[in-house]
Amino acid sequence: MSRVKLSSLKIYAMKLALYTGGLLYVGIDLFVWQGPLWGMMHDNSKDKTDTAELPPTALTVYGEKLSTRQLERRAKEFQTVTGEQNVQSMAEQDLINNALLRMRARYNDSRIPDFLSEAEEEVERLLTRAASAEQASEWFSSQGYTQESFTLKLAAIMRQEYYLQQILKEQTSVSDSELLSVAGQIGDYLVMPQTRQVSHIFLATLHQDEAAVQAKAEELLALLQANPQRFSELAAQHSQDYRTAKQGGNLGVLSVYPAHPLSELNLFGENAIPAHTPTLVRSKWGLHIILAGEIQEPRPLTDEEYAYSVRSAIINYKKTKAVDAWFDANIHEANKKNRIIIHGK
Repeated sequence: MSRVKLSSLKIYAMKLALYTGGLLYVGIDLFVWQGPLWGMMHDNSKDKTDTAELPPTALTVYGEKLSTRQLERRAKEFQTVTGEQNVQSMAEQDLINNALLRMRARYNDSRIPDFLSEAEEEVERLLTRAASAEQASEWFSSQGYTQESFTLKLAAIMRQEYYLQQILKEQTSVSDSELLSVAGQIGDYLVMPQTRQVSHIFLATLHQDEAAVQAKAEELLALLQANPQRFSELAAQHSQDYRTAKQGGNLGVLSVYPAHPLSELNLFGENAIPAHTPTLVRSKWGLHIILAGEIQEPRPLTDEEYAYSVRSAIINYKKTKAVDAWFDANIHEANKKNRIIIHGK
C-alpha cells in the first residue's frame, strides 16, 4: 500500500512541476522577453490590411459591419435631400433597413434572378459616357469600387428591389371594388394641373468636386446653346440620371404639384424657365440642364386618366404601409435576437 501511495505522490509532484514550469515559461515569454508565444499573439503578417486605416464600425446587423464612413456618407445624403442637419438616427435606420433587405434577399437568393446580365448592360451604358477607360476607372475608384465590384453591387441592388416587390405584390394589388369605392369618395375633384414636357441632363455634385461639375455643365450648356438639337445626344452621353439618359434625358410630363421631387427647378410659376431653351438650374441633387416645353394649363381628367390616378394613389398608399410593416417586423425580430448593435451608444 505504501508503494502505491508513494508512486501517486511522485506522479502528482511531477505533474505539479510540469504545470508550474509551463506557466512560468508562458509568463516569462509573454511579459519579460517577448518570445515565440508573444510573437504569435501579436503577428499581423497573416492580415496585410492596415486596420488602423479602416474606419471604425458604426453598426452591426446580423454580423454585417457597417462603418462610420458609410454612416457619415448616408447622413450627408439625407442632409442634402431634407435640408435638415440632425439626421443621424434617420441615416442609421436607413443603413439598418438596407442591411436587413440584403440579408433577406441573400437567404432567398435561389428564388431571385441574379440580374448579372442586366447589371453588366447598365455598367456598359455607364462606360459609354466616359472619355476613356482611365476616366471610367477613376470614377469607380472615387466611389470605392472597381468595375467588377460595382457591377456585383448593382446586381445585388436589383435583386433586392425585385425581392421586395415580389413579397409586397399581393399587398399592393387593387381590386375593381376598391377602385370604385375610392373613386366614389373622391368624386370629381381630380383635375389635371399645370404640366409641361421636361428633359434634363443631370450632373451630380454630391461627393464630387463642385467646381469641376460646374465647369462641365457650362461646357455642355454652351454646346446646346449653339445647337439645341443635340440635347438627346448629349444627354445620352453625359447625363448621370442613367434611367432617363437612355431616352435622351426625357423626364416625361411633369406637374406643378409641389410634392414632385423636381419641383425646385423653376418649371412653373412667375419665374418659370423659358420654353424650348436649354437652361442651367441647380437643385439639392446637383446641376440640371433643363429643356422644357410650353406650360399646359389645367383641364379636367379624362376617364382613363381619372382611373389611372385613383389606382396609382391606392397602390402608393398600400405600398408605403406594406414596406413600413415589413421593415418593422424584421427589425422587431432582429432586436428580439439582439442582432442589431449600434456601437458607441
